[in-house]
Amino acid sequence: MKHLPKLKDFQTPEGYFDRLPDQILAKATPRRSYSWTKYAAAAVVLLGLGLTWQLGGFDLEDQPISMDEEANLYIESQVWTAEDVLSLTDNPNALLDQIIEEEMPAYDEMWVEDESNWF
Repeated sequence: MKHLPKLKDFQTPEGYFDRLPDQILAKATPRRSYSWTKYAAAAVVLLGLGLTWQLGGFDLEDQPISMDEEANLYIESQVWTAEDVLSLTDNPNALLDQIIEEEMPAYDEMWVEDESNWF
């Protein structure tokens, strides 16, 4: 403790606290009011949407889809079940055979090779 220098008591300059409020107010800048910019931005957005609507930007034409695509949409959205699809066809076995062919194209070839050498 003997090696540390002694510090003088801290004293404020004369009149510091008298001048302090004036100095703070001089540095503070008044905020500008931007309330009109909010309304201008909203007006631009509404104007843009109105022009897009008037020029036909929101006109979506229905594109026709095939019956197969429509059925796939019903199946994928789980509106129809497999039983519903099979009940709509005249020959459900032919439909099942077609599905099996599409899902497993090498199915017939595999069994033909194995049948000749099964014993």
